[in-house]
Amino acid sequence: MKFKLLSLAVVVTAMLVACNGNNNTQQPQPVSNGQQQQVTPAATPENNAAAAQPQPAANAQQALPEAINTFVQQSFPGAKITYTETDQEYGGLEYDVTLDNGTKIDFDRNNQWKKVECYKGVPAALVPQAISAYVKNNFQSAPIIKIDKNGIGYDIELANDIELRFDQSGNFIGTDD
Repeated sequence: MKFKLLSLAVVVTAMLVACNGNNNTQQPQPVSNGQQQQVTPAATPENNAAAAQPQPAANAQQALPEAINTFVQQSFPGAKITYTETDQEYGGLEYDVTLDNGTKIDFDRNNQWKKVECYKGVPAALVPQAISAYVKNNFQSAPIIKIDKNGIGYDIELANDIELRFDQSGNFIGTDD
């Protein structure tokens, strides 16, 4: 009986050592609608800390529509797409993209940006001139860190946590509570 238990313990130990020594990782898989695109290595003691954070998607740019890739390259030169998520909304596919510099961009079903969060400051080319002028005249030291297009206009968040609302023409409507 002792021999059988000892043999079983040796076999189980050998299996555990073999499993922990396996360095295989998952390969990137195509993303279907409604799923997150994220490549995650197999959990091992060596990479458990890294596994807690989102891993770069090796084929993130190839899986996105060309219009989105072009927008990212033009608006954020040198930035790399590290994470994408797709959502089936209102009869079309929408994309949420995160860049390696922390920028987050949401795209509508027509592949047009609808929200940009950039804590280093939203690129000036994305902000309508009337809104830029208003912010410059009234909040000189607070860059725009978020711009959100919606049905009535734009919601803007400044680095000092002030949220402003503008109509489609860029006219100031008020602050957001």
